[in-house]
Amino acid sequence: MKEKILEAFARLGFCLEKSDDVGYEFEYEGMTLLYLCNEDDEDFLTIALPGFYEYDEENVATYCALSEKINASLKYVKAFTPGHSMWLCYERELFGGEELEALISRMIAHLEAGVVFASKAVKAIEKQF
Repeated sequence: MKEKILEAFARLGFCLEKSDDVGYEFEYEGMTLLYLCNEDDEDFLTIALPGFYEYDEENVATYCALSEKINASLKYVKAFTPGHSMWLCYERELFGGEELEALISRMIAHLEAGVVFASKAVKAIEKQF
């Protein structure tokens, strides 16, 4: 399935580059996204936007509020923190017969919308603190 996914990305015009052990990196509208391979479950597709919001001691309250707001408000896109930055992630089980190009396009569009939502949410949250 991994090869079919990589072929679908190529048909969409994306140039994926191997990124360490986590998967494949690609660019979209100024964002660096990752296709994260799941070797244990080939029918599981994950696309992530790494490190879009940095965590430090001065923004702990905003960071936590943003993560909670994203996870409670958005469908399909979720925030998580590996290390010292927030990532957005869209995970999906693949079912036979799906058009991968359309699915990947929708996943990327949802991640892009998640960034817009997060940007607006940060401004609203910062006004509260």
